[in-house]
Amino acid sequence: VAALRAAVGLLEDPDVKLRTWAAQSVQRWHASPDERRGDSEVGELLDRCRHLFSDHVLRRRKWEAGVDN
Repeated sequence: VAALRAAVGLLEDPDVKLRTWAAQSVQRWHASPDERRGDSEVGELLDRCRHLFSDHVLRRRKWEAGVDN
């Protein structure tokens, strides 16, 4: 979750390269099998960057993390 949190936080950085890297990191993020499922913070973070995903991919990421609505 920390990696996702950090990447989402950098999406509004003034540095274009950093924002691009952050967007790519968010798009590559998948819930780890060892992480606690159903963490509402993950759902909130994914919602903040929903513009980076198709509806299908966003639903799948949330489902993988156990926060599907």
